[in-house]
Amino acid sequence: EDPLTPLAPPYRIPNFLVKLFCILSRDDLRHIIKWLPHGRSWRIIDPVEFEMSVIPTYFGHSSMNSFLRQVNGWGFKRMTQGRSKNSYYNE
Repeated sequence: EDPLTPLAPPYRIPNFLVKLFCILSRDDLRHIIKWLPHGRSWRIIDPVEFEMSVIPTYFGHSSMNSFLRQVNGWGFKRMTQGRSKNSYYNE
């Protein structure tokens, strides 16, 4: 299965969000990116591996900065303190 195949029909859920959810749902990537135990935010565990293998596979580029711009553009916020520090959430 080609991970770059559109995962959502046109004009439905935007591909970025579908791809992000798909990545977060994969058990084999939990050492790289995962939901936090409370399920309200997610964290990139291994940024180097994420940038080298996950981003190119799903998004067709290999730039962490570009990925984070997309994350921010979709309204995700980064936690800056506490146990969820450096995780991302969306209200």
